[in-house]
Amino acid sequence: MRGRGRILAASVGLMAIAVPGARAVPASSAPESIQFIVAEAQKVQTADVQAWTRYRFGRRAEREDYDDEGQVVNRDDLEFVVTPDNDGFREDLLRHNGVEATPSEKDDQRRSGSFNKHYRTLIAGDGGEARGGYSVGQLLHLSSYRYVGQETVNGVACYRLDFEPGDVDPMSGGLAARFTRAMQGSLWITVEGFHLAAAHAETVRPITIVLALSKVYNLAVQMESGPVGEGIWLPAKVEIDTRARILFKSIRRRNRFTYSEFSRTIPPG
Repeated sequence: MRGRGRILAASVGLMAIAVPGARAVPASSAPESIQFIVAEAQKVQTADVQAWTRYRFGRRAEREDYDDEGQVVNRDDLEFVVTPDNDGFREDLLRHNGVEATPSEKDDQRRSGSFNKHYRTLIAGDGGEARGGYSVGQLLHLSSYRYVGQETVNGVACYRLDFEPGDVDPMSGGLAARFTRAMQGSLWITVEGFHLAAAHAETVRPITIVLALSKVYNLAVQMESGPVGEGIWLPAKVEIDTRARILFKSIRRRNRFTYSEFSRTIPPG
């Protein structure tokens, strides 16, 4: 179970978003410097993630496990209210599978601190690793991007940048670096403000983990974010599909995370 938990943490820790309604808009020529867009997006993404500690919000975590034929064999649905608390967050479980959570379930979830662990991965978005996880910030630190044009995402004008794996040793570096080097996808960065509005990433080759005893065959991540006030953008939806083998067990899993009802808890200034 420990090994499986580490693999899935590496998958679920990946914070990225997809863009169902992206559409092209009459655009323009390519910006003078893609590097400038990426550099600004890196700074803004860091500021947005750091600002998350000022907001109380609702969090819903849904999980579905599938058998080899693609049939759902297990579902889990957790609904939380999350509140900033000292250097982290207090995670209060409200409902489990649609039913009011029991005191023991609330205690178990509070002790597990799943969002706190995820947040520590996010603040390592400069390319570093946190607890073996992976953050969307790492997709803003790749070696090259291709400018596609301007598209609207949820009515907001964005630059679309595509990326693909580089010609590097897929086994070099840490686990997070190996995921990055095996991924292709797109980023949507707002024209005004350089916020990461959406992202899509998918592995194009398997990732070997733990001395070849475990392997992630496919990891696909989609995410959307939006404004929560004061010029801050935070995630709204995240979906992660994982297909892996750990020792002799196959795992097919879909995780969905929804964030809502953001409210400021610390006065500005």
